[in-house]
Amino acid sequence: MSGSLAAPTGAQVVAAQNGRRYAQNLRAPTAVLPFIRDPRIVHMGLNRLSPDRWLQRCSQLTHYHHNKLTARRLYGEGVYAQLPSSLPAQRELAGLTARHLLQDHPGYHLLANGDLQWQGAGGTLRWPGAEAGVSSAEPLWNTSAWVADDLCLLMPGEHGYELVAASLAAPSYWRLEEKIGRPLDVIHGPVPGFHKKLAQQVARFFDHLLPEFPVWRGNWSVVDSPELLQRGEGGDIAGHAPAKADEASDALYLRIERQSLRRLPETGAVVFTIRVMINPLSDLLEVPDGLSVLKASVDAMSPEESRYKSIAPMRARLNSFFAAHLSG
Repeated sequence: MSGSLAAPTGAQVVAAQNGRRYAQNLRAPTAVLPFIRDPRIVHMGLNRLSPDRWLQRCSQLTHYHHNKLTARRLYGEGVYAQLPSSLPAQRELAGLTARHLLQDHPGYHLLANGDLQWQGAGGTLRWPGAEAGVSSAEPLWNTSAWVADDLCLLMPGEHGYELVAASLAAPSYWRLEEKIGRPLDVIHGPVPGFHKKLAQQVARFFDHLLPEFPVWRGNWSVVDSPELLQRGEGGDIAGHAPAKADEASDALYLRIERQSLRRLPETGAVVFTIRVMINPLSDLLEVPDGLSVLKASVDAMSPEESRYKSIAPMRARLNSFFAAHLSG
């Protein structure tokens, strides 16, 4: 007797597509899976980065671009904020980013009329007057529109490096309006063990970072929404309610951040970039030992780390997923 699978409904197809708008190829050599490299939760985990690979290439740029425009329309200064003192650094970053994209990223072109254009599998984007955008009142916002990453600028202040400007459309449970103008020690206050384990290391790193040697690091969590913008307010940018505790384990997602740090040579500001990628958790089954390593990392978390990662509310579903896919 032969059987057949029911065809997915239109709603199921749309949900699956939406769950992969920001996905990375976990089997690619460039895949970012930080818990496989180092299972610790609180650590710097810095890696050398060639300047020509500063920002990661993106084939889904149209989705990220739409998210940024929608996020700012909804949240205003919760997505973009700047201090007046940051304008010279913003303009330097804009010029550096434009050169990097045109030289090192296929798909970007400077048109004869001065417009910047990106063309890829996901469509075409065009930004009028790239030079005018650099000299505008919000250079960092204009620059952030060109890339998938969120962009933050930090400069030395009275109490260490301070966040002086940011375009943040994909926060992982933090709010820009609470951090702008604050020093690193305050920004990282919620990180378990930061002041005991990392504060001095971070301060030394920022003091000694050289323009010619950018670095990158990874961050990760497991979440119950495929949306980029997660301010920790009980919903996401699409207005969906958070997933309920009794939903299927497959409703969980692996949320990865590829972060980079680079010193600007003229102003001395440090640019911090955050590229967020979100995959259905089931994608991790394609990675040899990926799920078992993730389980070991989750099991090793302290209660404080589990709360910080926002994993505690979904731990039961995670355990069910692990039990269904791991033997022993």
